[in-house]
Amino acid sequence: MSKPLLAALLCLGLVGTCGDAAAKLTSHPRECQFSIGPAQMMFSAFQTKGTDEIFCRHLPAVGQTLLILDAEQTELRDMVVELFVVRDVGQKAWNDDLDANLVARSEPKKFFARSGTMTYLQDFAREGAYLAVVRAVGDGGAKEYVGAYPFTVGDTQGWYAASALVAAAVGFVAFGLWRRRENGPAPAAPGGGPRPHRGAELPGSEGAAPSKFG
Repeated sequence: MSKPLLAALLCLGLVGTCGDAAAKLTSHPRECQFSIGPAQMMFSAFQTKGTDEIFCRHLPAVGQTLLILDAEQTELRDMVVELFVVRDVGQKAWNDDLDANLVARSEPKKFFARSGTMTYLQDFAREGAYLAVVRAVGDGGAKEYVGAYPFTVGDTQGWYAASALVAAAVGFVAFGLWRRRENGPAPAAPGGGPRPHRGAELPGSEGAAPSKFG
């Protein structure tokens, strides 16, 4: 049995209480980071059926999903943390129309106190775009950090459209670089000036007999 799948089995039904197991048994993609105040946090997830691959920006299917948050700074270990899973409908702020868009909310707790890792088991019923919002409060409420991480679930058109757009942009840039490399700079004519195209008329050549190249 793979380590991520074992971690998921250990966490089933124990929402928010299996941080140590997840921290020891899973590895997280380094590129899936977001800011929460001055701190950095890492988001990753794996789904308990179909695959034991770890995801971050895009989860391939609906269903039970273990969300994993790693706090990289020790400051967050002393703060009370809440996790909000919110539908991303293009709202300007994550908490706009929160009653309508809220999917799940954890209890406020010092989740990062022991291991710096928080886990949350969420059963996604609908495909679409989501935000994982972390709110951390410290110093008796005098200090508050908020960070949001966008991700998608399921076969969403937006995900594939964005992926196609990125692929097209990368291909266009690569093709342009290849053309420049193949063509190279135009050879210089004697004296350092640009070499005229074949058949072009040179200055002072009026009335001259046509060349054999015509």
